[in-house]
Amino acid sequence: MNPTRIGIIGGGYAGLTAAYELQKQGYDVTVLEKYGQWGGQAATLPILGTRIEYYYHHLFGSDRHILDLMDELGIGDQLRWIESKVGWYYDGRIYNLVTPFDLIRFKPVNLFNRIKLGLMYLYMGRAGNWKRYENITARDWILRYMGREIYEKFWGPLLRGKFGDLADQVSMTWLWGKIKVRGSSRQGAEAKELLAYPQGSFEIITRALVDRLEAGGADLRTNQEVVELVTDPQDPCRIAGVATKKETIPFDAVIATVPGYNLLEIAPPSLDGEYAEQLRSVRYQAAAVLLLVSKQSLSHIYWMNIADRTMPFVAVIEHTNYVPPSEYQGRHLIYVSNYMERDDPRYSMRATELFDLYAPHLKRINPAFDPSWIEKKIVMRAEAGQPVITCNYSERIPDHRTPIRGLYLANTLQIYPEDRGTNYSVRLGKNISSIVHEDLEGA
Repeated sequence: MNPTRIGIIGGGYAGLTAAYELQKQGYDVTVLEKYGQWGGQAATLPILGTRIEYYYHHLFGSDRHILDLMDELGIGDQLRWIESKVGWYYDGRIYNLVTPFDLIRFKPVNLFNRIKLGLMYLYMGRAGNWKRYENITARDWILRYMGREIYEKFWGPLLRGKFGDLADQVSMTWLWGKIKVRGSSRQGAEAKELLAYPQGSFEIITRALVDRLEAGGADLRTNQEVVELVTDPQDPCRIAGVATKKETIPFDAVIATVPGYNLLEIAPPSLDGEYAEQLRSVRYQAAAVLLLVSKQSLSHIYWMNIADRTMPFVAVIEHTNYVPPSEYQGRHLIYVSNYMERDDPRYSMRATELFDLYAPHLKRINPAFDPSWIEKKIVMRAEAGQPVITCNYSERIPDHRTPIRGLYLANTLQIYPEDRGTNYSVRLGKNISSIVHEDLEGA
């Protein structure tokens, strides 16, 4: 075993993958996870004899990093490719939007604009140069090239639902990435979208990684919150270890996979300056997700975008319109998703309070809906649910190497131009492990 000790803060897919890659190169690896389980935002909870993600997940056809990792871990054959059902709720009606041609049937906008929407999807799905969209907001690009009707009735409500008051600042590159990744799951404009889901939830990926790490001798610790980064007393710009609430642990290098503001909370004064300003400059939207266990289905749609800002949520994901209810004892699992500022009253609501707020609007989606359908309500919250990517963001991406030697950052701020996702977390873990190995070998 390489005597060099590497500490990793955070047990999500970026942290676990970095640990796995570094372990293969012989390093002594310790992973410290604040909460009681592994997986980060892909963590799962037990439900109805199996497990389900706290936050809805699936994989796209272009997610080669995580698909290849599954093959390497010997679990690639446990993936199922399932036809997706995507819909758009607008003005009291659900519209199927699985293929670009479905946009032709989106009657809230006129026929000419429906054709433009379809062409936009086809074009963006093939456009490879994201930099051409970086210096213009999504709002301005849509208004300029698509027109006000498409913005007001299609994209605008979704941008405002996800980013609130910051919607007008979101770069067109962010929207380009969302359209492009969905296009990767289809073969041809008329093809149905196929998405992948692991047999038994994402827990099988998490468990395979953890098992491989433990077999290789990695030190994996849950319920270990890092409260301070420790620097060398003789050199405040050199990392020496981390302090938890229980102990100080020495390390030769530390990888932090936490949000930027969390890194600043535990960082020493020597991290201040331009790098710290980069971290402070990025805003996050928090996520609050209400998971409902229902005796009946709400709709026929798996992923329903809510393009109606009179509704107090932005999406309804009915997991059992994707994975069948038979795998959950015949029950229907429905996520009601929302993004907001952390000081929004909805963020701190209990599950019953959120449900009472949402129930009348769920009845708008399905007039037959009755609260008696719901057997269980579970609320999950993520403070850093979605970074707000503004124009020219590539000029402000924080470097993986921080100003403190031996301290590295690997988080969702650095997967640009793509958006969050387990696939990009795996890629991030591989990238940061290569950087750390390069530095340690050259030291």
